[in-house]
Amino acid sequence: MSNSTQVLNDILVRLFNRILTIEQNAIERAQTFGLTITEIHVLEAVGMDEPKSMSEIAAQLRVTLGTLTTAINRLVKKGYVSRIRPETDRRVVLVQLTEAGKLPYRIHERFHREMVHSILNGLSEEEEITLIKSMQKLYQFFNKVDEKQFGDKVIAAVGEENGQ
Repeated sequence: MSNSTQVLNDILVRLFNRILTIEQNAIERAQTFGLTITEIHVLEAVGMDEPKSMSEIAAQLRVTLGTLTTAINRLVKKGYVSRIRPETDRRVVLVQLTEAGKLPYRIHERFHREMVHSILNGLSEEEEITLIKSMQKLYQFFNKVDEKQFGDKVIAAVGEENGQ
């Protein structure tokens, strides 16, 4: 592995783990709400705007409707979201935050806002632009990766290295 490859790999692994740790700590502090990190992310996907359809939320989270239904059922029981069936089409199920769901949503939103502000604090305008462009490229890479094909490629490469 080249030096740049090793350095980038180390940074990505440490960055991912550190973000998870920081976010988990923020969630633990918010556990007075009785929410898991997954449930917080569902609340984030539901958002504060207009009610959203289950399929829209599932697509945003990249989960199946069945997985989302399970999470929404728990959040309905906890009083953080409600389901709405529009009069115009009773087959459609929309989801929105309840008043109780808005507080953990705002806390999580503030967490992200503070994190981004802290990252940008002290950077020059040029460094900000470079960071944003680099992060956009990183996102584009991860967004287009087919998880299964990528995993298969890695397994095949390791097999070749081991003469299999």
